[in-house]
Amino acid sequence: MPSQPRQSVSLAAAVKRLAAEAGYADCGITTAEPFEEYGRAVRRLMERFPEAADLYERMLGRVDVRARNPWARSIVVCIRRYGKYAIPPGLDAHIGRNYLFDRRVEPCPDHALPARMKEGLRALGLRVRIGGCPDRWAAARAGAARFGRNCFAYSPACGSWINIECFLVDAELPPDAPTGELACPEGCTACMDACPTGAIVEPLVMQMDRCVAFLTYGAAGPIPPELEARMGPWVYGCDACQRACPLNAGKWAPLERADWLQDVADKLTPEALATMDDETYRRVVHPLFWYIPADDPDRWRRNARRALENKNG
Repeated sequence: MPSQPRQSVSLAAAVKRLAAEAGYADCGITTAEPFEEYGRAVRRLMERFPEAADLYERMLGRVDVRARNPWARSIVVCIRRYGKYAIPPGLDAHIGRNYLFDRRVEPCPDHALPARMKEGLRALGLRVRIGGCPDRWAAARAGAARFGRNCFAYSPACGSWINIECFLVDAELPPDAPTGELACPEGCTACMDACPTGAIVEPLVMQMDRCVAFLTYGAAGPIPPELEARMGPWVYGCDACQRACPLNAGKWAPLERADWLQDVADKLTPEALATMDDETYRRVVHPLFWYIPADDPDRWRRNARRALENKNG
């Protein structure tokens, strides 16, 4: 690889300092070249699972970053660690941790991370756009994470309890070395063994329309009874494969209180959600999970009742 101009090397260093100062756990840089292998992987899934092809097809728009952003030259990949919060009593193994600690909810202390990063990148003289690429693939290409057999991305320091946030910029920055191999121990099948619906059909292959997380929030119609019976106690989301993963052992460090959840935790248990009234949904639940339609409290009640039946059955 030819040597990089000194100016771009110093700019890359400034970008990584900025990410650390903004509050990210790690940062890597890659090019804005198309993610051709990602596109091939998505098309293979469409061919293998034609019944879910429409779910995968929408992902193809992220293959060529420059198709929509012809000015983009590099991708800055930032790792946000959410595995640092104390989980309020009664919520673990019912609501996926990624959704509990969603930084898009305003009271979350990490809410302003992307805005701080974007503002800082602009102050460095860069044109910036947040998103627009396959985040996990960008993180692997930027050396910030490796893939696990469960299709999650793993940070060496944080495990898979992370969010990946990407920033397209218009400068040619020296890319970091990609991570080429799986993060997983040789021969490990813990995630596949733990998946209650068999959605991880083989290493690195997930059938999306069987994933418990998708079934709780994305299924368009009634869930087949045989799948409902295997969805366990999960009301929204699922952490089964991540909880079973040996790479996540000791990676959750509850160093900070989730104060925005503590006061309403009693209203987010399966028992409470199964019988909640519409006012509680509008006032308490929907603001925390605002991307679910405001007029759909029945989804939560149905999920909670099914979770209780599975738990008690």
